[in-house]
Amino acid sequence: MISSLRKTVSLGKSMRLGDWRRMNSSTVKYEVVLKEELIQDKTENILDQIFLKAASELQNKDEIDWESSMDIIKRTEQVLPETKQTEEDLVKIRASRPIASLASIVNESATLQRLVDLGVNLHKWEVRGHMGMAVKLDFTEHVAPKIRFLADLGVHHHKIGIVLSSCPEILETPKEDLVARVAYLASKKFSKTDIAVLIANCPTWLKFSVKGIDGRLGFLQKTFKLTGDQVREVAIRCPRLVLWNNLLKGVREKMFAFYEEMGFSKQEIKSILLQDPGSFMIKSNPALLDQFDLLHNQIGIPHSILVKFPSVLRRSVYTSEGRHKFLTHLHKAQYNPNLPGYVSPAMLAEGTDEEFCEKVAKCDLLLFQKFLRTI
Repeated sequence: MISSLRKTVSLGKSMRLGDWRRMNSSTVKYEVVLKEELIQDKTENILDQIFLKAASELQNKDEIDWESSMDIIKRTEQVLPETKQTEEDLVKIRASRPIASLASIVNESATLQRLVDLGVNLHKWEVRGHMGMAVKLDFTEHVAPKIRFLADLGVHHHKIGIVLSSCPEILETPKEDLVARVAYLASKKFSKTDIAVLIANCPTWLKFSVKGIDGRLGFLQKTFKLTGDQVREVAIRCPRLVLWNNLLKGVREKMFAFYEEMGFSKQEIKSILLQDPGSFMIKSNPALLDQFDLLHNQIGIPHSILVKFPSVLRRSVYTSEGRHKFLTHLHKAQYNPNLPGYVSPAMLAEGTDEEFCEKVAKCDLLLFQKFLRTI
């Protein structure tokens, strides 16, 4: 249970971000401190008691009962209702006058200069309509506490700028909400390393409420009959799937396509999810079906082999078809793993043309390109 966040380096007015970033990594250490003692901050104390109880209830269970855990979430929300800032609150850190571009004022703002030094891409903020917030930020009051929060979670300092570039909303989110969302992950047995990786790779995770995340993870677990470890594996491997706006409809559509239209078993579909969760986010079902039709119906690769290389199903059918025809022309189209010269689905559908020619076709790239122009 995460009950407090310890920092060994202070970011005050006297330290510029460039200096902080260039410090020797051996002298800068951030860590999440796990302990049971009461802490001074009332909000974190309340969360600590609630989630510590949740963690103890789940300690000996491999499969997390997400449905019953909603009682814990409800208790949390009763004690600590979700904080929503009013427009008056947001105005305090938003510009009161229109700004042409952040680039035009960055030299006038010490805070913006520090953000740039940290590696924040202000152009992304500008494109997404966050200029008003950016020009009114005070580094010490609004930015430094969130940097410390991220660092204490284990997000490496060179990734903090990337996190803030992708999700500037973190700077407007009350700290108690961020603490609650991280504490929820800890209560579901996500390790400190898992949490750091999750936030670094998908910062928008911190924008979602505890209840929202719980419902999404619960949906995936019930739909695919996943264990607790498998739920965590999917979340870490593809957090974008968990946060996908089209999660419920999209997953059900792909389930239908895999099961009814392509003939995979439910166990094979589960295996596809665990190995390549991104397969369930393919926008075009026709493209998925065309690739499957080529690999399975035309070439003859069975389900049992395709399920070992699920990512090939979301590759271009044009790439696979061109390579297959070329191998057929060379008498090298051999897709039986029990025979010499086996060509796996990955060799057929993935990698560059240069790699394909060198490792599979074993010919000059120009010869392959010349052949493609004939078909």
